[in-house]
Amino acid sequence: MEHVTSFLKEEYREQILKCSECGFCQATCPLFLITLRPAYNTRGKMMVLKEVIDGTIALSQELAETFYACTACQACTYSCPSGVKGHEIIEAVRKKLYEEGSTPVPLFGLRDSISKTGNVFGSDREQGIDIYPPPLRDKAKTGEMKKRAETLLFMGCLPSFMDMKIIPSFIQVMDGGVVDYTTLGTEEGCCGFPLYLLGSDKFDSHAKKVIERIKETGARQLVTPCAGCYKTFKHLYSEIGDMGLEIYHCVQCVEKLIKEGRIRFNWQESGKVTYHDPCDLGRATKLFEEPRNILKSIPGLEYVEMAENRLNARCCGGGGGMQAFKPDLAVAMAAARVRDALEVGAEVIVSACPACKDNLRKGARSIPKQERGKIKIMDVTELIAKALKR
Repeated sequence: MEHVTSFLKEEYREQILKCSECGFCQATCPLFLITLRPAYNTRGKMMVLKEVIDGTIALSQELAETFYACTACQACTYSCPSGVKGHEIIEAVRKKLYEEGSTPVPLFGLRDSISKTGNVFGSDREQGIDIYPPPLRDKAKTGEMKKRAETLLFMGCLPSFMDMKIIPSFIQVMDGGVVDYTTLGTEEGCCGFPLYLLGSDKFDSHAKKVIERIKETGARQLVTPCAGCYKTFKHLYSEIGDMGLEIYHCVQCVEKLIKEGRIRFNWQESGKVTYHDPCDLGRATKLFEEPRNILKSIPGLEYVEMAENRLNARCCGGGGGMQAFKPDLAVAMAAARVRDALEVGAEVIVSACPACKDNLRKGARSIPKQERGKIKIMDVTELIAKALKR
């Protein structure tokens, strides 16, 4: 681990020493609030790194694994009065640990699946279009899909292989707004975000291949329902190469369609709905109001806000590789977030991230039925599609 120690001294010594050990990050860390383990919050990690830099302790395999016990939610960075960029340091340390071969074994499965099949689940590429609505699926199978279009819809791994509702709803909304689009079909692969979270040196080369394939479509904009894909394309790819098109999360696209009168709602139900800010869409990219504006524009819905929202939103535990590394803790964090919604009387929790939806559903199921009641977890695309005026 000497290489890691040398790197810390050269690149992050000043940042690490700025940590005043005040505990502000501890109060916002979703993992610490569940475990109460000091090493699981950023203050604890900075204290470890101080000792490593000073030569007091060696960065053992066990200590190294604490840097993967993190959801990458960035709450620590925004709560730090000393300006320590905790998430950046943790990401940098992960890269060095990956080089040293100290990445936790369970996480290598994500890397290997992406390498072999192009998605995190290790599924055949052909299965990625099975969830398409039949007419679009037929076009993708027969090669009749548009080669070029104004808009490229990028679906993402989880919606393509693990969720039954997001992609059909997403496409229904795009059709409802008469958007000129195409998809990559069976040629769509993972954006590579899990590789980045691992600290893998394969991320840059993977991203370059994805960029080239996207450019071939000639699209002027890319729209995705996945918060992780959006963050990756919008911010991480910008350091690697020019994609040659505008990047949008679907909530931005839908809000625009509503303003232009291309989407109208005819909602016949009532109920209390709250919105969970995905970390990759909220703190990472500052998209807070668009999904709320959409929900508030649907007649009949009563919007309620959780106490912790926007920059202060509690992470659901679904990010940073936690679902693969420590799934039990990920579910416990999700359950805490579901309880936040129950406290304000919400009947539906809506998010704009497939990983959040998946983990929140697991969290809800872990809560006793008499406590959770009939609370539903939905992606924003599902609710929009359901409320569309036909």
